[in-house]
Amino acid sequence: MRMQLSIKKLRIILSISLLIETRSIAPKIVKLSGILLKPVPVVIKSIQAWVPATAGVLTTHALSGATTEVKSPQGNSINIQKGQNINFQFYTSRYTAGSFSISGLPDGLTYDGSNSILGTISAAGNYSIQITGYRGTNQSGSSTPPFSLEIVVADSGLTSHFSEISDLGNNWYKAWVGIFFISSIENWVFHSHLGWLYAYPVADDSFWFFDNELGWLYTSKDLYPYFHRYSSGSWLYHFENTSTSRFWDFRNEVVIH
Repeated sequence: MRMQLSIKKLRIILSISLLIETRSIAPKIVKLSGILLKPVPVVIKSIQAWVPATAGVLTTHALSGATTEVKSPQGNSINIQKGQNINFQFYTSRYTAGSFSISGLPDGLTYDGSNSILGTISAAGNYSIQITGYRGTNQSGSSTPPFSLEIVVADSGLTSHFSEISDLGNNWYKAWVGIFFISSIENWVFHSHLGWLYAYPVADDSFWFFDNELGWLYTSKDLYPYFHRYSSGSWLYHFENTSTSRFWDFRNEVVIH
């Protein structure tokens, strides 16, 4: 009789334990089933809800300075005019590099062997310089990711106001207005057909030209070969392919030599 009671108690205890365990597992099963039964995009969103805790740790670690990098207080881009002096300084974060490698230096720039790039660039254009720092001397040991320095060099003076211009050498140029020589006297040019002119840029591809005989003449890339003469208010047409005549005056209907 006592044995039967003991067995009965044991069955009750086991039943209660199983019920408790089932109730504790059930919510987990229901939650997992709910995720698996959702459409794929919703599943992804549910999974993504678990990610930020780990991702946040990784992101914070990356931004904390664990990776040594080449940096500069001057940023990673420079915009200058042709012939302008450059003194670009850089350093490494976290530890001081024992050496650097510099590649892509254009003519006119040199690396001082320490932490500066110096000099002037005589040719307009876009240049990209790669700087890598090394833990040891002579470019040995671990290295930093390459640092890219972008340099944009613009033409200085009048040439920078032409959207398209060809350098013919010896200060001779060819643009939409024709062939001309830029003198050492500021803004004075010698046009191969029109002679000496004083050029005053209003905007890119837009100029007032002063002619000793005709005064101020305005033209632009969109208007040329037409010029507007300020003193008379008349329009002139430039004869590009003649050696004796310079303009046709529409108001007075005469040729200007």
